[in-house]
Amino acid sequence: MLDASLVRDNVCAFAGSGGSVNGVGKFIKDYYSSGSPFIWLTRSGLCERADTLLSALRKAGHYGFDTLKLRVPQIHDDLYRMRTLDFDGESGNVNTVASRLEYNLTRAYFIYTSGLRFGLVNPDYIYNNFEKYEVDSVTVRFRRLSDLRVERPGQTFYTGAVRKAFVDSVGGYINSLHPHNDLYTLLVGRLSATHGDSAKRAKLLCNLERCRWRVKALPGEHTKYVEVNVPSYSLRAVDGDGVVMMRTICGALDTKTPLLASKITRMDVNPQWIVPKSISKGFCGNYAYMHKMGMFVFDKRKGKLAPEEVSPLKIAQGEQYIIQAGGPKNSLGRIIFRFDNGFSVFLHDTSSPWVFNRANRAASHGCVRVEKPYDLALFLLGDVDEKLKDRLKYSMTVDFINDADSLAKRKIDRKRLINSIPVNEPVPLFITYYTIYYGQGGGLEDYADVYGYDEVLWKSLKLFVK
Repeated sequence: MLDASLVRDNVCAFAGSGGSVNGVGKFIKDYYSSGSPFIWLTRSGLCERADTLLSALRKAGHYGFDTLKLRVPQIHDDLYRMRTLDFDGESGNVNTVASRLEYNLTRAYFIYTSGLRFGLVNPDYIYNNFEKYEVDSVTVRFRRLSDLRVERPGQTFYTGAVRKAFVDSVGGYINSLHPHNDLYTLLVGRLSATHGDSAKRAKLLCNLERCRWRVKALPGEHTKYVEVNVPSYSLRAVDGDGVVMMRTICGALDTKTPLLASKITRMDVNPQWIVPKSISKGFCGNYAYMHKMGMFVFDKRKGKLAPEEVSPLKIAQGEQYIIQAGGPKNSLGRIIFRFDNGFSVFLHDTSSPWVFNRANRAASHGCVRVEKPYDLALFLLGDVDEKLKDRLKYSMTVDFINDADSLAKRKIDRKRLINSIPVNEPVPLFITYYTIYYGQGGGLEDYADVYGYDEVLWKSLKLFVK
């Protein structure tokens, strides 16, 4: 005879001893220890939703989940025993089988649903515990490489999943949790062809996991957005069915471009470049080069100074800065696209366009240089009048640094110059890391794991996928 109290105690014991992902074990223990109703067992045996869930779990392998680690064979066997009253000493009595079945069904349901909706790992934790650096001889810290701040499952999600199990179709609910984007669909389609090729399958599963991460700051699906993908060195500006694609230059291995989500809010034309301290020391004393490149020194007490008055000590102490004036030789190029972030990185033009011809374009100090800055500016602005387009084009092509004589300066039409343009409807920006991603022709292509992120992600992910 089924002992509900014993079953409940057994389920709590299973939950307390079995480690799991996404906080599943803790929620299961809290749920059942509070006296909440069984989800799959009834007084007369089992409800039909247990069969519906088993049917959905059998298909989990199609999306990369390991059905053995979801304990699908055990669930199948125990469902059969409960329905046929086939209990023996080896498989256990009715209370043992019922306890194991209730726990395994709940566990698989929560792991599968939360995995589909949120992914199985937290990227900020994975990537921000990846690259070590020494602060001093005894202190080692990790570089901050990710600020995606993705949504994670919690009490609200699991409580909602329980409610869905009682009142809705379990199968329909599970189907609704998949990401709704073309990249995810294309990756799933490739997965079935990877049996026997463990490396290719692992790469696909890492990228499927990334598709499931959804950022807190920019929830929902977006019809207009900009996505920079590091491994492909590319940018896709998407507006509905329209796509503007261009090459990018991203951070070098020791100055990686961070992963983040934000909104582009402003564009500055012909920006000045405040040279970082780490780079400034290479310019100190090279006065001819600084003059040639339109650089000057800004002293906090004395203001603007000539390159000859630079002091390496004051640069190190933050009392002076080397600044490069805006213009064609500026390292930021003719335009910079600004967005809030905690890394001081931006999207911008470049004075070295030939670098876009390289295959390996991990060459910046963390910022993203874009191949077609004028096209990106027009995309962000949307429908604007021709006068603004003309002013933007003129401002991005007029020569400042080389206009040294007064005659050339008089030729500059200052009424057409524009310094800053707000993006009145800020456009979502995502800096991502997909090693299988769209190519220039629109189809999927494989890219090198330039930062080694696939490897570190796979170490955590392989616990529940196959």
